[in-house]
Amino acid sequence: MKKAKSIIALMGLLLLSAQLLSQSPDQQKWIGYWKGTVAAGQMQIGLTFHIIWEDGQLKSTLDVPMQGLKEYAVESTVVEEKSGSLTWTLGFGASFTGRLVDQKQLQGTWKQGGQEIPCVFYQSLFDRKPQTPIAPFPYEVKLVDFSHPSGKLKFSGTLTYPKSPENPSDWTGENLIMAAAKGKMALPPKPIISETPIAPFPIFPAAPALVKVNVDTAGIHHQFPVVLLLSGSGPQDRDEALGAHKPFAVWADALTQSGFAVLRVDDRGVGKSVGDPKFLANTTTESYVSDALAAINYLGSLPMIDTTRVFVIGHSEGAAVALMLSKKRHLSGIVTLAGATSTGIETSVYQIQNEWKNNGYDSFTRHHLADAQRKLISLAIEMGESKNLDQDKTPTPTEEEKLAFAQRFSTWTKSAGKDFQKAYKVWRSDNAKIAKVYGEKSVETFMAKNYLPLGYNAWTRYFFQYDPTPDFLNLKDCDILMIQGGLDKQVNPIPTRKLVLAMEDAGVGVTYAEFPGVNHMMQQATTGNLREYFDLEETLTAGVYIKTCSWLLDHARLR
Repeated sequence: MKKAKSIIALMGLLLLSAQLLSQSPDQQKWIGYWKGTVAAGQMQIGLTFHIIWEDGQLKSTLDVPMQGLKEYAVESTVVEEKSGSLTWTLGFGASFTGRLVDQKQLQGTWKQGGQEIPCVFYQSLFDRKPQTPIAPFPYEVKLVDFSHPSGKLKFSGTLTYPKSPENPSDWTGENLIMAAAKGKMALPPKPIISETPIAPFPIFPAAPALVKVNVDTAGIHHQFPVVLLLSGSGPQDRDEALGAHKPFAVWADALTQSGFAVLRVDDRGVGKSVGDPKFLANTTTESYVSDALAAINYLGSLPMIDTTRVFVIGHSEGAAVALMLSKKRHLSGIVTLAGATSTGIETSVYQIQNEWKNNGYDSFTRHHLADAQRKLISLAIEMGESKNLDQDKTPTPTEEEKLAFAQRFSTWTKSAGKDFQKAYKVWRSDNAKIAKVYGEKSVETFMAKNYLPLGYNAWTRYFFQYDPTPDFLNLKDCDILMIQGGLDKQVNPIPTRKLVLAMEDAGVGVTYAEFPGVNHMMQQATTGNLREYFDLEETLTAGVYIKTCSWLLDHARLR
């Protein structure tokens, strides 16, 4: 196998070399991935430009992982060889011009909205993390698609399953550790573990019709337990790609080599999963439950799937989807990775407090500003109740709406206590500078501009108000493995510990594992901050998938 992979890798390099020979040396030096960050207020936004040679010219695409933007076509890529400079011009009024300082570094200025921001981009020829699996695979890989019950969506995904019953389906912890070592992943510290036994959309056919694509069922005489992967919030492709990381591809590889069939799917409206825009505009977390149910029904039509052993792994928002799904369809087990165990508002408070900490705010200021965050979100939801959410995109707040929001928020701040006033003075001063850049009349109208769309959007309205606690406590028909990272800066792991005890008292079959040095993406981390996700070489820490695979195998045997 190692020899075969080496030959394929060599062929890939030879093909690349042949392509580069058709270009001049001056053109060749620009080819590849250029990664950098741009400051947006108090945030650092990671960007990746990919330059290729096509049709006799340099062309570029842009990825902005934090905003879900992938392979955006750059309007123009212009190189000045004499000065060693490059300019990217983008269709949304932004551009970057930089000079090649050495062969791997572009220093220049990002221009957008009247601002000029210094930034640096660094080059790498390939954009791949070490754990991303590479063909040929020791299992079957099939592209599939199927319909949504409404007939308004069609999903596209990747199904993997073992080639034969001889594929290792009874891995022990020792085998998994050996696999981790081959992937050069360091094991994390021992986890903390608690154990307890509209108009019709005519393009796609309406359910229950299912479309099966590229799955050759001939000669299949063995059925495998199956795992459905459910992604986190935001537009996610089937690999849950984040920069160069492809977590779901890594999960599928580990699980399939452990003896499971695995289905991962592009989210509705992402990649090759397409549908009616008006139908998609009203998507909430609850909407994804019907998508997951459609996926499981599709799996039930395949001869290699054991429908008595169906498991779901939900990451972040996918954990909530898995819980809701269990009320509609019997599952053999659920695994939640970094699933929120508080309301959406409290999760947002936790996230922004981490951001304030990074910006140097002391604990006193962070504590008292939390109520401001709660009030801003609550106001946005209240004012959004009268808006019509049945439209293709979230409406932009009018000047009148911003002023009404600002007035209500100002009235609330003036009635708050002295401690809050002291904390708010710091926050208001910092945001005044940003509000001025965006041409807002005041800090309060700047807040209105940013928060009101949250109340006008179907997904965020649902997210802020959803409380997952009852769904966790009422999980009676299947066992659950809950995994949290101690360095998670997006979902607070502390409430989970208390919830697990309540679940045990309620008779839920829960297993809990908390990994102290692991972030929201299940990577071994140093800070847990969002920026670190992209820089880390590790996609999935070994201890997490060893624990998950072992738990799934134990429960698959019981069924």
